[in-house]
Amino acid sequence: MLRLERQFGLRDVVLQWFHSYLSGRSYRVLHGDNLSTTVYVLCSVPHGSVLGPRLFIMYRADLADTVEQHGVNCHTFADDTQLYLRCRCDESMTAAKATRELHHGC
Repeated sequence: MLRLERQFGLRDVVLQWFHSYLSGRSYRVLHGDNLSTTVYVLCSVPHGSVLGPRLFIMYRADLADTVEQHGVNCHTFADDTQLYLRCRCDESMTAAKATRELHHGC
């Protein structure tokens, strides 16, 4: 919510509306007669909604700058983003560590 307010200037009723829309989301999976435990969604953009594309753009607005700072490659698809590193086999552990650090920094 702070990002919507600070970076995109949403305020008052509009910010409250987005907070209501994005908070308290959860999901469960039913497979046959088995129901999974409830998982609470703390981030991401609801898929299949009218606001989904706009929220996705806002959600990842500064991602390109961040991945460039860390030398990571980025492919963006309709509603998804793939981050990857190219490395030689003997550098794979270093690449995996850099990817974890990038993930925790975002």
